[in-house]
Amino acid sequence: MGVNNPTYWVWLLGVPVTLAILYMVYRRVGHLLEAWFGEDEYARSYPFTKTILRAGAFITLFIALMGPYWGEAEDDLPLLSRDIYILLDISASMNAKDVESSRLQHAKEQLKQLIRDFQGDNFGLILFSDYAYVQCPLTRDHEVMETFIDMATTEQFAQNGTRFRPALSKALERFQKQTEEGEIRSRAVILVSDGEDWGDSYASLVERMKRQRIKVFTVGVGTYEGSVVPNLTATSNRTGVKLNDDGSPAISRLLDEDLRYISESFDTEYIRLDEKSDDLSGLRRQIKSLSASPVASQLMKVRQDRYEVFVFLAIILLFLSLFMMPIRKV
Repeated sequence: MGVNNPTYWVWLLGVPVTLAILYMVYRRVGHLLEAWFGEDEYARSYPFTKTILRAGAFITLFIALMGPYWGEAEDDLPLLSRDIYILLDISASMNAKDVESSRLQHAKEQLKQLIRDFQGDNFGLILFSDYAYVQCPLTRDHEVMETFIDMATTEQFAQNGTRFRPALSKALERFQKQTEEGEIRSRAVILVSDGEDWGDSYASLVERMKRQRIKVFTVGVGTYEGSVVPNLTATSNRTGVKLNDDGSPAISRLLDEDLRYISESFDTEYIRLDEKSDDLSGLRRQIKSLSASPVASQLMKVRQDRYEVFVFLAIILLFLSLFMMPIRKV
């Protein structure tokens, strides 16, 4: 036997308080009931027994809230799937530390938590800066996917700029190849960047993806105040940060106008990752709203929830206590 909501164990701390209140009612209100119904009639209503029944009803309701279960049954469950490519910006500005650890590290941790919530879906990883390549093709093996996310670093590209068009184009290319092979499922792209796009226009590419019914979600990482950009490769710079031409530290700020434009184009909600908004719950909600295609069925053992047994028992106990009410003689 187990429970689905173990945190509700703390609710059992309210049982002694409930019993104490019921006992006070039994002791103090009993005298009023004796005067109203008569001592003999009140005694025949078993007041102490009613108190015990009501206490039992409260206890069983607390147990039902914890979601008890025991036993297992086999059920043939459909395996639903979506195809989702994560486009992760690994330009040098993603090393800025205006969020916990760095923009890139924070984004990687949140993305790994995200894919754990979609066990039936296929995820792929495309890394980009000023050009893009497929780090991990679509796979349902999320442990492999998490490994590739961990491996992503800004040192993988010689250039450090940011262009969205190569990344979006690469995702569209991979999806079109699936279509040619007859594999058509619900498709989506998650574009994660600090928004510093100095590349060519990608408006026409957005329209092509919309015609292909590919949903694009955007996530901006960083703060509008920004931070200096660490220089992880240079050895001659004693400051350890990237410098402007005049020798001043280069400041990278979240520039999310293009990310917001893309979200509006696909009628999706733009998500920000910073110190105040540090989770992807909004993105989870949007992905779950996408239709999922059945790709197979899977025979799985399903736990048998038994909370209704305790709810039924609580109702029976409450009814029994009501039937023991005394009847006033007229």
